[in-house]
Amino acid sequence: VRKAVLGFSGWPDAGKLIQFTLDRLKMMTSNQLAANWDLDGFWHTEAVRPQISAQHGQIRRMEWPGYQFFLVNEDFSHGPVLLGEGLEPSLAWRTFARQLVELLKGWGCEQIILLGSMLDQVLHDEIIISCVVQDSSSYNLALEEGCQLIAYEGPSAIHAAVMAEAKQANIGCMSFWGHLPFYLNGPHELIAARLLGILGRMLGMELAAEELVTAWKEREQQIQQIVGQDKGVQQTLE
Repeated sequence: VRKAVLGFSGWPDAGKLIQFTLDRLKMMTSNQLAANWDLDGFWHTEAVRPQISAQHGQIRRMEWPGYQFFLVNEDFSHGPVLLGEGLEPSLAWRTFARQLVELLKGWGCEQIILLGSMLDQVLHDEIIISCVVQDSSSYNLALEEGCQLIAYEGPSAIHAAVMAEAKQANIGCMSFWGHLPFYLNGPHELIAARLLGILGRMLGMELAAEELVTAWKEREQQIQQIVGQDKGVQQTLE
């Protein structure tokens, strides 16, 4: 496995855009669960709690926070791709990032592609993808894809820790971020389609997302009507 695409739920997945995008990617490809990483020691109950299933007064199943890896078996130009999704850890980020990069390197990974989303002061008809890079080739690729090179100061996501460890391990790493309008609830189909297009070119396989574009056009009319009826949102946008 030469390439890995990773996303994290929680803070770095505003509007659940990344989970939506990864779900679409899994629907478009042949994949299978390859591993489930138990995140014991990387979370606390203030951030997340185990999930249980109880029937007839008895606990039938208990699910602990974990991170899942899927092996995507498609005709990618660089071979199979590893897809990762799960909880953003709330504890021991440096240890988590180091162990994650060691796992990926052990599987032969040469490039890590991180996906994230954030709320921003943008309009719903704007498609903005920013990127964090760590070398000249990634810099040029980000420009070719029309991504903005991020300028930001503030709280970090786990992506930054993973990028730091990847650099130490001499593994290429890029972090793509979709910018969502602050007043929009739920995922943005057009931005998801844009992310899938970027992934497809990086992985060497066309990931057609015409259905997402069509769905967005239908939803955009509803959004414009809602915005037109909400004076508070209108004033904020002005």
